[in-house]
Amino acid sequence: MNRRKLRKLVDEVARDLDLPPDATHRDASRQVCELMSERLGRPVDVRFAAITNAVCLSGATALLENGTYLVICADSPSWYHRLHVLLHEFAHVLLEHQPVALSRSEGMRKLAPHLLPRMAQIIAGRTTLTEDEEREAENLADHLLERLTEHRVWADTAATEAAPHVRRVAESLEGRSRWVRRGDL
Repeated sequence: MNRRKLRKLVDEVARDLDLPPDATHRDASRQVCELMSERLGRPVDVRFAAITNAVCLSGATALLENGTYLVICADSPSWYHRLHVLLHEFAHVLLEHQPVALSRSEGMRKLAPHLLPRMAQIIAGRTTLTEDEEREAENLADHLLERLTEHRVWADTAATEAAPHVRRVAESLEGRSRWVRRGDL
């Protein structure tokens, strides 16, 4: 994607998210999920799970047979990190990359919370995304995150006057939510 198209898409998404000045990273994550559902014209179910034994996997998106999109994100204690993972998955949608398609039986097993880490590995192994598509999505997600976080003091960031590396440490110490559905964000 050329710079002009990238800038236009980032501007459009930032406008559509329309985050209030007192938004938290969790609020932004919720808005991303809602916008993703709106753009897809389908329900989006987001689950946060401890993803283990998966090299370089922090998220995955699958289209279930019932038409629902299932997004799995790493269960990071930092909502800033979760937001970045969600933006990466949303970037695949914006770039019209094809998600993994799961059958009904696979989808039902994968919606069971005790199987989520294993599901993430299965989804990662079945992805059809190329390295170029992953890089393209990560680039778009980075630009979106930069736009959303520039010139903003986040309401959930401790020590807002601290240097950025100190804020990141403070954010990483936030409480951890084990399982969250899109509606619970």
